[in-house]
Amino acid sequence: MEHRTERSDTYSVSIEAPPEFVWQAMADVEEWPRFSPFALAVTRTSEKTFDVTGPQGPVVLATCFDRDLLLLDHKVVLSDGAEVFIPYRVAPNHLGSELIMTNVKSPGDSPEEYAEQLEWMRKELHGAKDYVEGLCRA
Repeated sequence: MEHRTERSDTYSVSIEAPPEFVWQAMADVEEWPRFSPFALAVTRTSEKTFDVTGPQGPVVLATCFDRDLLLLDHKVVLSDGAEVFIPYRVAPNHLGSELIMTNVKSPGDSPEEYAEQLEWMRKELHGAKDYVEGLCRA
């Protein structure tokens, strides 16, 4: 049996807010358009699924969130039916938090497409930092 892995990149940002606060703010998927270039529009379709309109068109996002473990992991189902798992979590960082995301290259992605995905990931994390810190100060 052959097991193939693809390139993956993990990126994090430090957030000046307690981990539980960060998790709660980020678990509200319907607010993601406030900071994410991936989520231009979000509509809840069930307790754990959302229709998301992004730069490459519509996708379905299915949450795998776990409050106790501070996980914000989710699956994205692309329009062609391909499923992409996104590891996304909060980790304590002394009095604040780290928001951590991993992007795994899909086999058919060109280097340019993957570089674009990494840029979206960085923008999303920096946008999330500004968004959550603003909520925490309010």
